Amino acid sequence: MNIGSICTRRMIALDSNSTLAQAAGLMREHHVGALIVTSQTPAGPSVSGIVTDRDLVIDVLARGLETAGIKIGDLASENIASVPEEADMAGAMAVMQAYGVRRVLVTDAEKRVTGIVSLDDLMDASAKELASLVAVIRSGIEREVAETKGAPQPPQPMPLRVPAVGTAGWTK
Repeated sequence: MNIGSICTRRMIALDSNSTLAQAAGLMREHHVGALIVTSQTPAGPSVSGIVTDRDLVIDVLARGLETAGIKIGDLASENIASVPEEADMAGAMAVMQAYGVRRVLVTDAEKRVTGIVSLDDLMDASAKELASLVAVIRSGIEREVAETKGAPQPPQPMPLRVPAVGTAGWTK
């Protein structure tokens, strides 16, 4: 399963000069935990970072910083982790581990951002694969049970009778 098939294609971006309040408002409005931060270049807008809800809480609120003077570009992680659409889940997890992040950007062959994949997305895809594996196992068990229904059954074991405390033995 490649990352391109499980990533989220709907991404929300904002300019690096936006305020923290604008970022938080966008996250709430669109029900997302990460925003793509862009900056203007001569070629047009370019990805300059990513900011997460966790960044807002841990880096700003928990430190008691004054939010009015902080631009989202100041907070955004400039060390952008990304994987190609063709990467597998193990590759995406390796990048997450190497960068210490829970989300990575997904890029196409021309290195354009086409999506974002989160740890939650990877866990969901893994759970679906495990559920398919369980279905295979159950199907095999059901087939074996159906095949043995007409076969002679082995004798049932004799029940064990436990005598009173202090004595031991088998009884018929």
